[in-house]
Amino acid sequence: MIILANNQKEVVRGALAELRPWLAERARIVAEPDLTKFHYENACELPDADLAIVLGGDGTVLAQGRHLRDRRIPLLGVNFGKLGFLAEFSLQDLRRHWDSIAAGTCRTTGRLMIEILVFDAEAADCCFDRLDMDHCKWRAVALNDVAITAGDPFRMLEMDLSIEPDPQSGATRVIGDGIIISTPTGSTAYSVAAGGPIVSPGVKALCITPICVHSLAFRPLVVRPDAGICIRLEVANPGTTLVIDGQKTAKLGAQEQVFVRDYPERVLLVRNPEVSYWKMLAQKMQWAAQPRRG
Repeated sequence: MIILANNQKEVVRGALAELRPWLAERARIVAEPDLTKFHYENACELPDADLAIVLGGDGTVLAQGRHLRDRRIPLLGVNFGKLGFLAEFSLQDLRRHWDSIAAGTCRTTGRLMIEILVFDAEAADCCFDRLDMDHCKWRAVALNDVAITAGDPFRMLEMDLSIEPDPQSGATRVIGDGIIISTPTGSTAYSVAAGGPIVSPGVKALCITPICVHSLAFRPLVVRPDAGICIRLEVANPGTTLVIDGQKTAKLGAQEQVFVRDYPERVLLVRNPEVSYWKMLAQKMQWAAQPRRG
């Protein structure tokens, strides 16, 4: 077992001091890396493990999911944050369900991820089966979403959007404050706040949600994850930024392209047996809540 604890939270440090000996009596702890120095490269050097317990909030689970994306180690999130949409367990839940967790009988779900590639202004137009990797300047993986935001001085962006791009297909001009491409996991995050759909985590799809688009006719789209999505920035601001899972950022300039496709691996999340996705959606986001009377 691996412990991934967000020790920048005081409440996590206090809980871990009590939890660690309890866990050590029940499982072999093979690693407990310092998350302030933890990243994809040294995650690949961790010993094999049957489980990684993540203590923090949903943001901690997002970050560790990206870091461990190729290890196929199930993540169990213990919530010390706000919503707890990905970190489904409390400390009490962890203790109560430990026998099932240790036996591997708790259900896991594989969450779709996306790969993001940024091409410089000299790159040829993205074509799904021919990417100009010599001009790829930045790449990343997201579990929730990738967003292009207008940035300072907050003038509207002009973007050419291509889905399943090929030399014969035309691009759609999008004018607005930005655009979000989310996985089903991320559909309840930035995308839903911008008017995007809620997509069940088990659905193989990506959501394309415009941010304050200058058109009444542009509505959010749901597309196949393997379709390939290309966005060329025709007009950008000095502060225009690409944002990965709300955590990693990169500056974007005019004529640069962002290409998004599904990532071949999946993040495995251990599910709390007492909580369904829809129950959690209703409780934590007030989905389908009835209006109050009186």
